[in-house]
Amino acid sequence: MFDLSYFFGVFPVIASKLQVTLSLTLTAAIFSIVIGVIIAVIGYYKICFLYPITRFYLSILRGTPLVAQLYFFYYGLARVSEIVLNMKPLTAVALVLSLNTGAFMSESIRGGLLSVDSGQKEAAAMLGMSELQTIKRIVLPQAFRVSLPSLFNDLINLLKATSLAFMLGVRDIMGQAKSEGAQSFRYFEIYLAVMIIYWILVLGFSHFHKIMDRKCMDMY
Repeated sequence: MFDLSYFFGVFPVIASKLQVTLSLTLTAAIFSIVIGVIIAVIGYYKICFLYPITRFYLSILRGTPLVAQLYFFYYGLARVSEIVLNMKPLTAVALVLSLNTGAFMSESIRGGLLSVDSGQKEAAAMLGMSELQTIKRIVLPQAFRVSLPSLFNDLINLLKATSLAFMLGVRDIMGQAKSEGAQSFRYFEIYLAVMIIYWILVLGFSHFHKIMDRKCMDMY
């Protein structure tokens, strides 16, 4: 039977780890965008030997399960790297999530870059702008607007992917839920609370996306 009093009691206990989940999401999101932009620009211009390296990187990160990447990095590489061996679980999760989400974001950003009319780049060149100035002032701002819906989808997927952090011992929302479940065995109430918390977070992200989309529309 569903225990309503237990549900309302355990909900704030699980929600108390919201800060861990959000800080992990924000940290990974920042590095993901940086990684995504760099790889997208390399792919857009097909820069020498860097292009095949990024293609291989994307193939691996997009073609393998995230949970396998977490275990490989934290437990596999720890056998050959002192840095990984001494790394905190939260740092390891943030790093793997950044690399994984950055791979997906790069394709979203590259699609936005390809959508920019080549005539604008030619006009920038005629005005004496360098390639760097063109990509920074002309191409990237327009590509960002086009890529915004896909990027927010990637961010939402990143938020939900942070729920795997408990597998490395991180006490986030899912980690706290697992701990509570081991004590009370009231899994129905516990994981219902987890789903509601993530649902509210995703609704918040979606609302923020609408605000950003309106601001971009006003700018253009």
